[in-house]
Amino acid sequence: MDAKTTALAAVKQEVRMQEWSAQIAEQQASGLTVRQWCIENGVKPKTYYYHLKKVREQFLDSSPTIVPLNVPQQSADIRIEKNGVQISLPANISPDTLLALVQSLC
Repeated sequence: MDAKTTALAAVKQEVRMQEWSAQIAEQQASGLTVRQWCIENGVKPKTYYYHLKKVREQFLDSSPTIVPLNVPQQSADIRIEKNGVQISLPANISPDTLLALVQSLC
């Protein structure tokens, strides 16, 4: 095969893969079983599963490498709300201060 024919075949395969990716996403979003979706769309289940396998393989081949990141640990604020008034407190507030505040609000 010449370069033009090879490039054309690659584009054709990529378009077919995109079409099947869209159909698989459509089936998954439909709420139907694969069998029901195939019946409604005139697709043989064997054909559907063949293309599902190919789409998954392409995804695995093109998936990015996982790079670990060091994310600083963040503590969540404590939020207290009563009668429409909201108070945000730092997560490292002393237990005595928090207890005194809760007792005064209640």
